[in-house]
Amino acid sequence: MATAIPNASAASCELPPEVVACLKNARYLHLATSDGLWPHVSLMNYTYLPTTPYRLPPNNIRSSTSTSGPVIVMTTHPGTKKTLNLTTNPRVSLLVHDWVSHRPSISSTNPFSTSPTLTTHAFPTAAAEQPPQPSSLSAFLTNLNSAALSSISATLNGYAHLIPQGSEEEEYYRRVHMENNPQSENRCYLEGEEVRVVVVRIGWARVADYRGGVTDWRASDEEEVEGGDDGGMGAEVHTGVGIVNGA
Repeated sequence: MATAIPNASAASCELPPEVVACLKNARYLHLATSDGLWPHVSLMNYTYLPTTPYRLPPNNIRSSTSTSGPVIVMTTHPGTKKTLNLTTNPRVSLLVHDWVSHRPSISSTNPFSTSPTLTTHAFPTAAAEQPPQPSSLSAFLTNLNSAALSSISATLNGYAHLIPQGSEEEEYYRRVHMENNPQSENRCYLEGEEVRVVVVRIGWARVADYRGGVTDWRASDEEEVEGGDDGGMGAEVHTGVGIVNGA
C-alpha cells in the first residue's frame, strides 16, 4: 500500500544527473498544455539546454528578476491547439522517460488470435501454424536491454515562452534545435518562417524510479513557500508506486 510522505524538494540550479542523462538520450517527450478546461498532450521533438545566454521571465510570480537555468526548446505551428493553449495559459508539463514502452509481440496466447489447437482439430491433416519463437539469446538481450533502460520517468513543470519572431533569441534557439535534430523525419514542424519557437524554463521536477521511489526537485531561485506555487507538484508524494502510474 502506498504511503504518503512529506514533499521534500531538493533545490539546485542544475537538474538531477539521471534526469539530464534521460533528456540527452531520449528522442521525444510529451508536452501537456491546457486551455483551462481540457488537457492537450503532444509528442514533441525537443532540445535540452542546461543553460541559455538569454534570460527568461521567472517562473515565480513573486519574483521580478529575470533568470536563466535549464530549458527545453521546441517548435510549433501557430495554428495548432497547443500553441493556442500556450497563448492563454503558459503553464506546461513535460514527461520524459528512458524505459522501453513497446508491448510483447502477439502470440497464440492472444485472445484475439486464432487458436492453433482449434485449427488442428478443425483440420486434422494440416499442421498448426506456430508463431516464430525468439532465440534464447535474443530473448536474453531484449530483457537485458529493457532492464538497463527502465530506470526513471520525469515530469517537468514550468512556464512556456513563445520567443518573438525575427529576434536574435529566436535565431539562436532555432539553430541549436535544428542542430540537435538533424535527422528528424518531422522537418515540417522544425522549419519554416511561420513555425514558432517555444522555450520552457524548468522550475520543478518529479522523478519516479523503477524501485518505486519518488523525489522532487525545484530550481534554486524558486521559493518554497507553504501554500505557494509548487509547479503543480502537490504537497505529498506517494512511495512504492513505480514508474508507470506512479508520479
